Amino acid sequence: MTADLAVVGGGVIGAFVVREALRRHPGWRVLLLERSSIGSGATEWSAGVSFPLAATPRHRDLVNAASPRYEALRGTPAGAFVRPVTMVYVVRRDGLEAFRQRVVGADVRPVTATERRRVARFLPDARIGPGEEMVTHDGQGFAVNARAVAEALVALAADRVEIQLGQRVEAVEPDDGGYRLTTEHGEWHARRVVTACGAWTPPPVHATPLPGVPGARRKRIAALHARLPVTLDDPLVYFVDDDLFILPLGTGTALVSFYRDAWDTDPDTCDGRPGAEDLRQGRAALGRRSAAAAAAVSGGRAFCDLYTENRLPVVTGHPDLPDLVAIRGGSGSGVRFAPALAAEALQALTQPAPARA
Repeated sequence: MTADLAVVGGGVIGAFVVREALRRHPGWRVLLLERSSIGSGATEWSAGVSFPLAATPRHRDLVNAASPRYEALRGTPAGAFVRPVTMVYVVRRDGLEAFRQRVVGADVRPVTATERRRVARFLPDARIGPGEEMVTHDGQGFAVNARAVAEALVALAADRVEIQLGQRVEAVEPDDGGYRLTTEHGEWHARRVVTACGAWTPPPVHATPLPGVPGARRKRIAALHARLPVTLDDPLVYFVDDDLFILPLGTGTALVSFYRDAWDTDPDTCDGRPGAEDLRQGRAALGRRSAAAAAAVSGGRAFCDLYTENRLPVVTGHPDLPDLVAIRGGSGSGVRFAPALAAEALQALTQPAPARA
């Protein structure tokens, strides 16, 4: 039987593709092929923070498209895994105006005395320079349990989606008005295909790769877990110039995201466990802001993602084949932009357009 759409990749982006396809086309038969399990890969280990920040007009478009789609999950099983988070930023005063321009849909203001005390409660020794300021904005960002969201979105559609796990798609070939997708275990047929393979290379088409993403490289991403006196009501604290933030995960546990300068990583070598160098670099980065927090590190996580030169995901088709679309280059923002990328991919299936990059 031929599906109307095959989705290759069951991470959070692929799950939103499934949701968007069935929302736009309720009668479609959808096939989901996943190499491991729903919500695995980068989705499983991502911090899942959706900042209302944009570095470029394209970033701003994606923020504006993704945020209301996350809001629309409220009241659904998937919405239980998306929580609003107050954002507190540590910014240089001489860069404050430029930072204001990056914030989407909210006005930046200094933190109140109460907000400052909330930060000081779990970061009492935080090093904030004389030329820096703590600011926030009305409205909130989101913290997304990405794996749980992906699982919930797919489960909600289980009566209309054929889910095949443990299927690494090895080739996609045009076949009788659609496509034949081949794995080591069998073949499937679909009229349309969207690939959302994360850090992994999409399957070749006609034995040739899909068009590449210029300058794209795989990057190792690492984060720490720290035993801090936090609750889920506490704010996220983002040291902007350090590219380091501290996110409460639950009572007594925080995630610390830091910049890990490690490239050309094989995603198959990343299983979520941090290495000694991940922990060393993370403790050093955190220690520059809080020695107490660095001493409270209890472990961490590590995974891989594909980064483009400008840190923007790409939605592109094959130049010679209709109804074949790839979403690539999450650039550490795949969770943040997932619903917007899914919507663009579905639009590209019915109205082919140049790659958005």
